[in-house]
This record gives sequence, C-alpha cells and structure tokens, in this order.
Amino acid sequence: MNPSFQQVYSELAEEHRELMSLVERIRAHGEVVGLGPLLEQLHALLIRHFSHEQFPGGLYDCMGAHDARYHDELKTLIEEHCTILSSVRGLLELTRIGRESDVATLLDEVSQVLQRLDEHEHREHALADRLMASERVP
Repeated sequence: MNPSFQQVYSELAEEHRELMSLVERIRAHGEVVGLGPLLEQLHALLIRHFSHEQFPGGLYDCMGAHDARYHDELKTLIEEHCTILSSVRGLLELTRIGRESDVATLLDEVSQVLQRLDEHEHREHALADRLMASERVP
C-alpha cells in the first residue's frame, strides 16, 4: 500500500527542520573561511531531501497523484531543485578556488541562493497546505 500524502509530508518534516537549521547556520556564518564544509553539508542534504521529495512514493508523487491540477506547480518545484542544487555546487567550487577578490561576490551569491531556497520551501509548503486542506473538505 502506498503511503498517504499526509504521512509522507510528516515524514519529511524533520528533514525540512534540519535543512532550515543548516541554512540559518550558513547565514549566520557570514564569512568565506569555513564556508566550504557548510556548503558541502548543504549540497549533500539537498540531494537527499530533494530525492525524497521527487522519487516514486515521495512527496511530489503523492501530491501529483492527489490532484492533477497541481502538476505545473510540481514541475516548477522540480526545476527549482535542479537550479538550487547547481547553484550550491557552483558556490562550493568558488569556495575551493578562494580568490580574495571574489569574497563579497561569493557571500552575496550565497545569500541569493539561500533566499531562493527559502522561497522554494515556502511555495512547496503552501502547495502541501492547500492539498491537505482539500482533503479535509467533505
């Protein structure tokens, strides 16, 4: 038996908390020194988290099966996964190069990627909330 949408969403709640906690740690870090390991951790966590959302039996599979009206929103969220992962990977590479002239740009780009991730998570949770609300309507 396939898990219910609410069950899958609940199972991902801890991952979301862990992800947002790491995002706040990166924001608070505020410097390039020591940023690489945090970005490596973020990249690995995003890969795991996004796969749990996208793969068969995951959150997006349950959302799409629940209501086809949301397929376009789900497609956009999946595209954002690719963009965010690619951006974090690029930032990680920039921290490895470590040119002093790139510090301000790198920190600004980190801030932008974290903002995109926040916005993505907000849209994802808003969609999940709409689906759960529609399940409660008789």
